[in-house]
Amino acid sequence: MSRRTPPVYQRGKYWLAHDERADGTRRSPNLYVWWYDSATRRERSSSTGTVDETAAILALDKLYLADKGEAPAFCHACGQSLAQAQTYLLTDAIADYKIEWGDTRVSADTIAGRLAHVVGFLDAEQSLAAEGRFGHATSCAAACSSVFVHAFRAWSRLQPVEWRNGKGEVTVSRTRSPAATEASIAQLIAVLNHAANAEPPRSDKRPIYKPLPARQVQRQRRTRIGVEELAKMFAYAAEPDRQRGSLHAFLVASVCTIARPGAVVDISVAPDRQQWWPGAPTIDLNPQGRTQNKKHRALLPVLPVLDRWLRAEYAAYMALKPAERAGRGWLVNHHGRPVQDVDRAWDTMLKKLDMPTAREWRPYVLRHSLATLVRNRGAEKWDLEGFMGHRAGSQTEVYAIGEFPSVVRALESIISDIEKLAPGAMHRNRTGVEKSSTMREDRKM
Repeated sequence: MSRRTPPVYQRGKYWLAHDERADGTRRSPNLYVWWYDSATRRERSSSTGTVDETAAILALDKLYLADKGEAPAFCHACGQSLAQAQTYLLTDAIADYKIEWGDTRVSADTIAGRLAHVVGFLDAEQSLAAEGRFGHATSCAAACSSVFVHAFRAWSRLQPVEWRNGKGEVTVSRTRSPAATEASIAQLIAVLNHAANAEPPRSDKRPIYKPLPARQVQRQRRTRIGVEELAKMFAYAAEPDRQRGSLHAFLVASVCTIARPGAVVDISVAPDRQQWWPGAPTIDLNPQGRTQNKKHRALLPVLPVLDRWLRAEYAAYMALKPAERAGRGWLVNHHGRPVQDVDRAWDTMLKKLDMPTAREWRPYVLRHSLATLVRNRGAEKWDLEGFMGHRAGSQTEVYAIGEFPSVVRALESIISDIEKLAPGAMHRNRTGVEKSSTMREDRKM
């Protein structure tokens, strides 16, 4: 191939371009990875199998990382690698980090979003041309400096957080919080340290800065809801002949576990998840195969209300043919399939109940409110910390499972009060007949 047109992307000896004939027409719509093979003294290529530039660039990056000959240079005298932060581009470091670490994590989407914000800063600086101090050619050495992070903070502060629909149109926009900026900085630090920790190292520098501490950038959430508001939410979610099943299950599991929203929608009765089985006195919020992280997921006692919901979902799961059970068994589901969140149903509920729709009224308000209610009803500090996952289990608790009696008593009193204000609203239907959410798909959301 004659390189008549500039490559779409280039890294090391590899470049990305189309396979063109002599007259300039393309042999294939797909992009190809090209390189010069010194052994055969000719150019070689490999199809990426896609026309999408992002996917093709990812394919080139993977090929580059797999090529040991494209590793950092080595000293001919001692054989040690010559990691050069000055020549290792930040954009390459981000791409490598995502391939080798970020994309393999459960939080891959969150990682990608934080790093996309960093790349957005580089794009903005690039568009300033001579006036920009940084850009696409920013090296890891420059990114490790305090000058870089100060410039990034100043830029990030002015950038709103936006949500877009399928057409790319901005549907929601809000001011970016300092905590969101510091989260991107923490992810950037992880990228730069990953480059220095690689074998062999790709960079000889580490960032000299740290993200600002949480207590300095996070606003304390002040909004709490009481039992009366909880009862209204349950009454709304349990209304018959409404497609609110996923919201209903979410509310029940949230009250019975005080778990984070992400852990609530991750509850499943599928045996391979090993979270719960009929008769089990406990439920493990951390499913089989998930590595515990800073947001610890606890092993909790199963309250009677939650037990009834889990048994009903398990019965529905077992009623399916074995070939149909894959991807089923989720407590919070949409026609039997898992959901990432219940945000849309939650927003609709707040509007219908004339409740505020501010940021502090997102589903996370349940965890904050229940923790407050439980604490004010006599839960002991040690029990509450363990129940909420704020205290990782000690070696003793590997042998002795915590029962958290003071928290359980407080939750049972809260559930009793909700039942008085909204009778039957914590059942899967208001008549008390336990039917499967999977079998009654017309009621699911």
